[in-house]
Amino acid sequence: MPNRPVAVSSKLLRSLLFKLPGDKLRDPSSSQANATTGKRKPSIEYRADIDGLRAIAVLLVLIFHGGLALFPSGFIGVDIFFVISGYLTTAIIMKSLNNGTFTFSGFYTRRIWRLQPAVIALLVVTLIVSTLLYLPDDYVDFLKSEKYTSLIISNQYFSKVTTGYATPDTASLPLLHTWSLAIEWQWYLALPLGLWLLNRYLAKSVFKAAVLGLTLAAMALALYLSYTNPEKNYYFFTARIFELMIGSCAVIFGTGKFRLNRLSASLVCALALVTIIYCATLDDILPGFPQYHAIAVCLATAALLFQGIGDASITSKLLAFKPLVFIGTLSYSLYLWHWPILAVMSYMGIALTPPMIIFYFVSTFVLAWLCYVVVENRFRKARLGFAKTLVVLMIVPAIGLSLLHAASVRHEGWPDRFNQGYNEVFNGLKASVPANREGCLGVSDGADPGCISGAVQAAPQILLMGDSFSNHYWGFVETLARDANLAVLTQGYPACLALPGIYLYDESKYTNGLYQKCHNATQRYYEMIAKQHFKYVIVGQFWEAYLDDDIVTRRDDPRSPELSQQRLGTAIRKALDKIVESGATPVLLENTLPMPAGINTCLLQQVKLRGLMGSAEQSSLCATAPWSGAKEPVLEKLFNDLKAEYPGLIVIDPKIVQCKDDACMTTVDGLPVYRDIGHVTDYASYKFGEMYLKRFGNPLKVAQ
Repeated sequence: MPNRPVAVSSKLLRSLLFKLPGDKLRDPSSSQANATTGKRKPSIEYRADIDGLRAIAVLLVLIFHGGLALFPSGFIGVDIFFVISGYLTTAIIMKSLNNGTFTFSGFYTRRIWRLQPAVIALLVVTLIVSTLLYLPDDYVDFLKSEKYTSLIISNQYFSKVTTGYATPDTASLPLLHTWSLAIEWQWYLALPLGLWLLNRYLAKSVFKAAVLGLTLAAMALALYLSYTNPEKNYYFFTARIFELMIGSCAVIFGTGKFRLNRLSASLVCALALVTIIYCATLDDILPGFPQYHAIAVCLATAALLFQGIGDASITSKLLAFKPLVFIGTLSYSLYLWHWPILAVMSYMGIALTPPMIIFYFVSTFVLAWLCYVVVENRFRKARLGFAKTLVVLMIVPAIGLSLLHAASVRHEGWPDRFNQGYNEVFNGLKASVPANREGCLGVSDGADPGCISGAVQAAPQILLMGDSFSNHYWGFVETLARDANLAVLTQGYPACLALPGIYLYDESKYTNGLYQKCHNATQRYYEMIAKQHFKYVIVGQFWEAYLDDDIVTRRDDPRSPELSQQRLGTAIRKALDKIVESGATPVLLENTLPMPAGINTCLLQQVKLRGLMGSAEQSSLCATAPWSGAKEPVLEKLFNDLKAEYPGLIVIDPKIVQCKDDACMTTVDGLPVYRDIGHVTDYASYKFGEMYLKRFGNPLKVAQ
């Protein structure tokens, strides 16, 4: 293609933006029936095998999320979808560019009508269900996810509020799966302009080289992000764009004349299918994904799509099997509805037993079929011009959901949706939350006066430091401090072992392996200890979490649980030496009983269901959890040794007030002990402090 002049007239720009395209731009992702009715002429030739490939993709996702062991990496179905999307949208745009019928407004009008009606239906239904079932804080979070879904940036939102993909904190988020739709839309914002510019100003040979170069660069970026941001890059557009671009390459490098013979094409496509199935059966490829396994899946998908290979093989006949094509026709709706079903089940504490797995699959297909018939297929054709379409289907929902989220924050999730009993629980928990506690987690400079609690004093006499578990003991320590007429400075860093001279090492979590921010914060803690001369220094940790092989003194240290435990002992002794040298009394704060699985769901199920299931007697069974009384043997020996070596050392174990005989409390005064899977509520923290004082006296008075 010869180079064209760079100057673009205003008339040309107006025609590109506002000329409505003809039927030649119809999305070929519609069903085979629509493609063959003769009522509309498709922009590219319909291939039933692509719908069959969609079916494989969505079935992999459904099986994976359904907890079946058959495909432990079935999440690669999303990667297949991305390649298909890149292939089809690029084919549509390139054909219309070559025909001179392309307009941006036409492309976006059709894309919006293709995708948004079903998404709006999803947002409405999940809003109704969450309004009925989700507790106030969870409801506010849900509405926030609805807002970001409507703004097509939910991938960025979920990358910030979750610890990773397929982690426990994601199980009850009904819109988690919309991260992939956000990436699709971000792709639609980049693709048309990119193709239009490259096609207009580059010769054909240079155009292809540029597309290939950009794809390889995007692939390299994804591999880099897999190494530097392994927990978050799953959601990143920058880590996913190469998958869509591989689909684009399958179009741009297709000539229409190239065609393998049936045997060669069948061998290539058989290898491609084997590659996809093999990767889906692996159980260790999620850390850092997408990485080279994703590249293999995407290249295999591109081979199945490539004109002259995918359509020339025997596998194209297999993929065109009518039941597969039917499932592929429903694939968009299947993807939209499967995850909210699972999320609500998880939120209600419904385990995926065999009968519930059957219920999950049946209800997913029923809802998907209804959505396809009532919404997706009915509203597929554009009914308004670009401007009105944008306002009605994109802007109005985004504004409405943003306002609804803002209102939910002001009204604290509308707790009055539930009965008076829950309001008492909600108000009791809310009243005990210290205004500044959360703001004192992730800091280490001691400069914020809001991090000082306890008795009113000119300067704090106690330093409470450690990981987030030290922070959740704010109420416990403040209760002891007030009784001793002392002030407490609380500082903490998440997942950080606040001991000198060590690093935490985890390739899957920390950039370059080392948790440098934790190390730096710990250094500042001990500088503060040396300068301020506290009376007490309290180190609170979830000690059990640091007994694996993550503790090192430098990056190239050998690692094993035994070596980590040795380094833990050395580091804690170094910490105690520094504390004693400063003139302070060291205090080690042990952990409460880790939250038993499903306890809060059990306690609050009656509230969520308005008493429609189960009984109060069943809920009362959740008020305690069994406890053997045994402690972690490595820590028990270490703490006993330390008490013998450091006569002034104080060790406080809150379990001695939480637990008695063979059971531990999971409620205090009818209120939950746990606020999440790791931490106790502020109400429980204060109450445990009061109970400790009453039963054992105040250990912070012994050195005064």
